[in-house]
Amino acid sequence: MSCRDTIHLICWYLEGRLSESVETEIELHLEGCSDCHLVFDAAINTLDRYFTTDRPVGSAITPRAA
Repeated sequence: MSCRDTIHLICWYLEGRLSESVETEIELHLEGCSDCHLVFDAAINTLDRYFTTDRPVGSAITPRAA
């Protein structure tokens, strides 16, 4: 699997929307490709931050005036 294909499928992979064979291809690619693994880690961190509701009070991002 190419880097481009892997990166395009990371969200679906994390959502469990891919076939077992495609998941295996992604996992094999991530084991050998540090660049794609960085994208994968960033996706996990972003989703964790977005869906985690245990943030301390006052830690929300305050929009700035334009």
